Amino acid sequence: MNYTIFHWINNWAGSFALLDKGMIFITSSAPYVAIILMLSLWFSNGQKETAMRKQYTVLYTAISVCTALLVNVLIHALYYHPRPFVTYHVHKLVPHAADSSFVSDHAVLVFSIAFTMILRGEAWKNIALFWAILVGISRIYVGVHYPADIIGGAVLSFITSALVVKYTNKVEPLARLIFQIYAIITKRIPILSKYNHTA
Repeated sequence: MNYTIFHWINNWAGSFALLDKGMIFITSSAPYVAIILMLSLWFSNGQKETAMRKQYTVLYTAISVCTALLVNVLIHALYYHPRPFVTYHVHKLVPHAADSSFVSDHAVLVFSIAFTMILRGEAWKNIALFWAILVGISRIYVGVHYPADIIGGAVLSFITSALVVKYTNKVEPLARLIFQIYAIITKRIPILSKYNHTA
């Protein structure tokens, strides 16, 4: 079934030039969109309590992403699953190394953001989840991942995000250190001072 679903999605590639360009853009821009999304949350205006909450969401997201990616490094080291273009003739629209396919780093990134925002009740949570699903589909469409790779990334991201949000008290010392460093930075760069909500 994993290959069947992959084949059905990937088989659309090459049929419509506009759709190909759209999927290539979505899959290639995912890291940049993630950065923009996190910066938008961090540098948001509004009431101090709300703005501070959003900055905590960014911190929790970063911790979740890093944790999930570290786990994924271990998975890749212990288990090699060839990518679709290694095993089959596929419509491959973007260049990619022939490393292990399971779990998808892109899926880990985007679903960590989406799940953390959902668990934190952020206003953009539904948009983030829709974007994460689109990125996941795009990775299949361009021929570099199976559906199981994306689902595995989503599951891994949900676990790490849920653990980070549940055990916020364990993360608090690190959060305070980061905010202290940021406070020092804002003193040297006055334009950032209005985003220092710990003052």
